[in-house]
Amino acid sequence: MLSIEPQAGPAPIIRVINSSRRELDVGVYYLSDRKILRAIAAAHRRGVDVRVIIEGKPYGMKPWQVRREERTIAATGAQWKVAPPRFTSHDNDYSFYHGKYCANGHEVEIGTANFDWSAFHRNREYIYVTRNATVVQAVNAVFNADWSNQRAPASAHRVLVLSPGTSAAQLLQVIDQPGPIDVESEELGPYAPILDALAAKGRDLRMILPASINSEDQRDVAFLREHGCRVRLLMKKPLYMHAKMIAGKALAFIGSENFTQTSLEDNREMGLLLDGRDIEDLQAQFDRDWNRTN
Repeated sequence: MLSIEPQAGPAPIIRVINSSRRELDVGVYYLSDRKILRAIAAAHRRGVDVRVIIEGKPYGMKPWQVRREERTIAATGAQWKVAPPRFTSHDNDYSFYHGKYCANGHEVEIGTANFDWSAFHRNREYIYVTRNATVVQAVNAVFNADWSNQRAPASAHRVLVLSPGTSAAQLLQVIDQPGPIDVESEELGPYAPILDALAAKGRDLRMILPASINSEDQRDVAFLREHGCRVRLLMKKPLYMHAKMIAGKALAFIGSENFTQTSLEDNREMGLLLDGRDIEDLQAQFDRDWNRTN
C-alpha cells in the first residue's frame, strides 16, 4: 500500500512496528521521530527482538547530535549499530547508509522518508508497505548482511532497487519505458547515464526539484531544458521536495536513491518498482505538485 507524506504522518511505519511479533529490523539514515521511537520501545517491551542500523555521520550533523540520536535509540532497549564502514562517510568520502526501511517477519516498509519530524510534517515523501513474501525475504536478507558487514545476496538485487549494485540499471529501465514519465527528486546529479537518459525523453519528461538545488544541479537543469525537457522548481516552504520518484505508463519507482553517482554506486540505498494502481496515485500527486511549482 502506497502512502504519501506529509499527509500520512508516521502511521504507516508505526503499523509495521506494531505488527512485529518476534523480530523487527530498522535500517535508516536518521531516526529521531518520537512516535516511532515509542513504538520501537513498546515492541522491545513485548519481547520483540529489535535491531537498528543507522548512518554514523549524517551529512551536516554535528557529532553531539549523532550521540544524542544514539542515546535515544539505546533508550528504547533495541540493539543498534552504526552502518558498516563501507557505507559510512569519512573525511574525503561521502558514502552513506542512506536507506529508509523497516521490516518484521511478514511485512516491510520501504520509502523515501527518513524517520524524523521533517519527513512527516513538511516534506513530500512516498512510503510503501507490503506483505509480499518475496520482498520481505529480500529486505531481511539485506539487513542481515549489513548487520554482519557482509555483501547483500544477489537474490535481493533481483527483487529490490538496491545500491550498491543494480539500482542504476533499474532506474534506467523505468526512465527508458515508452511514453512520458514524471520525476520528483531532491537532487539531480550529475550522473551521466541517468542524466542522458532523462534528456533523451525530451518533452516526455516532467521533473520537479526543490528550488534550493545547488549550482551543479542548476547546470544540469539547463542541460535538460536544452533538450526540451520540462523542469520546474518547488519552493522549500511550505512543502520541501525530498521524494525520489519516477512514474511512467507501465512502471514506477520510489526509494531512497538520488540521481548521483555516490547514491547509485556507493551508498546503501533501497527502493521498489511499482505498477498498476500505485502509478495512478503517484501521477495524481505529481500533477498536484506540478501545479504548485514555478
